[in-house]
Amino acid sequence: MKILHFIYYHNDNPLVGGGGAVRVYELNRRLSERGHQIKIMSGKYPHARDFKEGNVEFHFIGTDKNYVLSTFSYAYAAHKRIRDIIGRFDVVVEDFAPWNPIFSYQYSDIAPVVLQIQNYIGKEILKKYAILGTPFYLIERYYPHKFQRVIVVNEVLKARYNLPQSIFISNGIDSSLIHERIIFHGTYIGYIGRIDFYQKGLDVLLSQESRLNVRICGTGKRKDVLRLTESVNKNNFFEYLGYVSGADKINFIKGAKFFVLPSRFEAQPLTILEVAALGKPLIVSDIPEMRFVTENGFGVSFKSEDKKDLEAKLRSLWVNDEAIEEMGKKGREFAERHTWDNMAEEYERYLTNIPKEG
Repeated sequence: MKILHFIYYHNDNPLVGGGGAVRVYELNRRLSERGHQIKIMSGKYPHARDFKEGNVEFHFIGTDKNYVLSTFSYAYAAHKRIRDIIGRFDVVVEDFAPWNPIFSYQYSDIAPVVLQIQNYIGKEILKKYAILGTPFYLIERYYPHKFQRVIVVNEVLKARYNLPQSIFISNGIDSSLIHERIIFHGTYIGYIGRIDFYQKGLDVLLSQESRLNVRICGTGKRKDVLRLTESVNKNNFFEYLGYVSGADKINFIKGAKFFVLPSRFEAQPLTILEVAALGKPLIVSDIPEMRFVTENGFGVSFKSEDKKDLEAKLRSLWVNDEAIEEMGKKGREFAERHTWDNMAEEYERYLTNIPKEG
């Protein structure tokens, strides 16, 4: 099968990061190992060069001047490119973001087109960008309904977008994490993810006064990183360790007592699955997209944006080693069912059945 995949994000893009690019890479890498041929079109960033990895080709389109120009030029270039090459592929996947829709549904008469949705922002767009966010708010609300086939990464997104025809395929983890040795009793509270004050709720985390050691890992836009650095320098209970990956990331997770994710909006952060796989519970905001953490028993929630409630939950869990160990075991069980290998099988089964629909 020949698959054409459009997603602005890429793992190496320094302009913006996120789990969406990881998902696309991990799923398509496994499909390529099974003989499928895949072309991935992503937004251009400084020093980006086209390359090939097995049966996966990576191409970068648009301009690399800055994030705003990059994302808009990607959408324009992708829309032009799809028109010229869609006939060469068995199925097309568009990863959706309201900032750069490429209108691939217009070519569904040439090849089957699937929209993949990894996030929901809703009215948070208007809160963050005011009147300037209106076009993007409307795109997010109406654009997905142009597609007959939709994949969501969280069950809640079906209801958020009112897309009963969509199917749910979860994010995953590398199965090697399941074989790592668990250390239940760490020495700090961990945060790992994109440094984004508004979406990730870092302002709420930094304003709580539990006086417990919180260590933060990740990277993001320069202004957010500078803001975080300034905040950390004013409070001895917070540490910013920068970006971590590979063995350093695993050791950072192992060394924590538990993790906190105070996001205002999310889909299904990869961090949650990685932390769960290594036997660490989580404290998450009570937004619907993260309800699966409490429903499956490997974390607790606090009222979103409520620093006092977050502070209380941090202090309560800090002294409850029995709960930490019990939730850690349940997180491990949940993660074992959500490996990238399992998710790739579901993804492949869905895509390969599309052409048979006629």
